[in-house]
Amino acid sequence: MKELAKPVLPSQYDDIIRLIHARAADPDRIALVFGDEAITYGQLVERIRRVALQLAQLPVRRGDRVVMLAANSPAYLINYLAVVQAGAVFIPVHLDLAPPEIRYIVDHAEPALVVCPPDLRDKLLAAGLDLGPRILAPDWFEDASAHPMPAERAGADPFVREPDDDVLICYTSGTTSSPKGVVASHRVEIASASAFGTMWKVSREDTLTVALPLSSLFGLHTAAFQALAHGATVLLLPRFNPVLVLEAITARRPTVFLGVPTMYAMMIEHVRQTGKRYDLSSLRLAVASGAALPGTLKASFQELFGIEIQEYYALSEVRPVFSPDLRNAAPLPVGSSGYLAPHTEARIVDDQGQPVPDGSVGALLLRAPSLMKSYFRDPQRTAAAVKDGWFDTGDLVRKEGDFYFLVGRTRDQIICGGSKVSSAEVEDVLLKQPSVLAAAVVGVPDEKYGQLVRAVVVRREGFEVTPEELSSHCARYLAPYKVPRGFTFVAQLPIGPTGKILKRELEAMLTVSGSAAFVN
Repeated sequence: MKELAKPVLPSQYDDIIRLIHARAADPDRIALVFGDEAITYGQLVERIRRVALQLAQLPVRRGDRVVMLAANSPAYLINYLAVVQAGAVFIPVHLDLAPPEIRYIVDHAEPALVVCPPDLRDKLLAAGLDLGPRILAPDWFEDASAHPMPAERAGADPFVREPDDDVLICYTSGTTSSPKGVVASHRVEIASASAFGTMWKVSREDTLTVALPLSSLFGLHTAAFQALAHGATVLLLPRFNPVLVLEAITARRPTVFLGVPTMYAMMIEHVRQTGKRYDLSSLRLAVASGAALPGTLKASFQELFGIEIQEYYALSEVRPVFSPDLRNAAPLPVGSSGYLAPHTEARIVDDQGQPVPDGSVGALLLRAPSLMKSYFRDPQRTAAAVKDGWFDTGDLVRKEGDFYFLVGRTRDQIICGGSKVSSAEVEDVLLKQPSVLAAAVVGVPDEKYGQLVRAVVVRREGFEVTPEELSSHCARYLAPYKVPRGFTFVAQLPIGPTGKILKRELEAMLTVSGSAAFVN
């Protein structure tokens, strides 16, 4: 009987490629499943190595940047890790970005190479980008004859990499300003994967379902890379679709599912509308992030599937921050985002930068090994965000004992007549109304009060609700100044590529149109 390789911890490594090579010490273990294709760790490492050598011949050199605009596939992960092995920097771009947004990233990043399938190149042309020979299809490396490899380099890793080299730049969605390129190194990525895996007890016995786009940090890092860093299996889906996901979990029996709240809501709606039943009992962990998880959604998912969604909190700049810790069997208090991540320090301060007592709300500052290196080519915003090694998250939290509670964003507060209103608090109340499927609360300018609280609501199919009914509902749970002064009904909320509601679009819509049903 073959002896299995001794498990190793990601934290023992400071180079992503050496870590993945360590996982290939058990070469027959399945690293990646995509449809009917299964790739072992041995095969994965060999493909990454060959592509890295082919990249060098293009040439892509150490420190060069490679942009990728593509859908989920094994080639996506192979390109990513090959770029890292070659000492270059990988930049994923969301498929849903508009041409001007893509143009901004490409102009700002100045890549040596863009990887993009033929069917998406119209987006590049619409953005005014004519990159000529700098564009390759995601599976470009499969044509080995076009990029012959010198025989003397077979099996070699001739590339120079240092632990603090840039490996990944992820541009934020730009919901509050122009996109920022969050830069991560080998050390940052490994520290992040190690912290996630420690709290979630991820091992090589796990299979993580990745229906999130690999163009997001949530999909590429938290789901896919974390799995590979711990020797687990990635069950990769081409895209998110509630039926596709539910059928895949039922048939493939993965142990972990990661998604944004919208995904869970769509799975619930599918089951309610069709009456079909799916067996998700293989899941030992279902986690959500990217947006607030309404209590009603969490309760509905547990009722339908028998699984409690675990909510965690992370940022592009620091991953993770707060999370359930499966090493601790004690249940989390209602509303808590969990424990502080390993090796992460947190300060909760008032407007003067002074610590607040336990139980009080304050602004969250963080220091962690998973903290980004910088914002790419943006020293001003880097200096504004990181002072003396502490990152200003822009989020409001409170701490009670060992547990942390996310209250809202300092930039997602509405100040009405001098009183602060948390959008998340009002949204949670609205979602308790049976007729409300989704809701977003924003502030609009007002000469008298500074800002007015306004709600944008999506009604559940087949249900009717009036502004007066919503106002009465909110008044049962909220102080009068928190109750929305106007309600706008829409078919759907604008959602960004990462699953977050695009509140800037709603604010602009309400400010320009002023259309709403008002309740005084």
